[in-house]
Amino acid sequence: MTHAARNLTHLKHSRWLLLALLTGALALAMACGSGDDSADGGNSGAAAEPTAEVDDGLSEVSRVMFTDKTFTADDFTAAGWKQSKQYDDISTVPEATEVYFGFFGAKDIEIRVYASHDSAANAGATDAAEDIDQSFREGGQVGASNRGAGSRAVTKFKAFTVLGNTVILCELSVDVCVGLANATGGQ
Repeated sequence: MTHAARNLTHLKHSRWLLLALLTGALALAMACGSGDDSADGGNSGAAAEPTAEVDDGLSEVSRVMFTDKTFTADDFTAAGWKQSKQYDDISTVPEATEVYFGFFGAKDIEIRVYASHDSAANAGATDAAEDIDQSFREGGQVGASNRGAGSRAVTKFKAFTVLGNTVILCELSVDVCVGLANATGGQ
């Protein structure tokens, strides 16, 4: 076999390998994302402004929105949130009627459903504030994630939004929570 023939064979194999790698990367990207990784879920034109922060001390990591609306897990699913599991034992989440874990825009999201907005705004917000504050007390910071080996932090949520009768806990930023809230359209 001549040198030119070997190079041609090598080139053909390289092209097939490159095509296979690109196809695999594209499939992985489609499977892991919702198709829109922006914090507002792609609804920037119809985005609602948060009505308030839970309190001044949590202004960077909390919002209150759509206080007159009632939501179910199906509303979040319709907005692009992908449910991973529903927790059976929710005794550690005061007054919650349902608690779900899932993903939105490739970010971890926990949704806690309450009987009313008052319950979510009082018991739910207090519990969420304590949950996100735990990572700060253990040396974390806004945007940090304590998930490495040897980490003692139990929580990975850094922000939350009280949305009607629900509390949404978000992995990195309150912008992710607000994006999911806006994606529901306040229905």
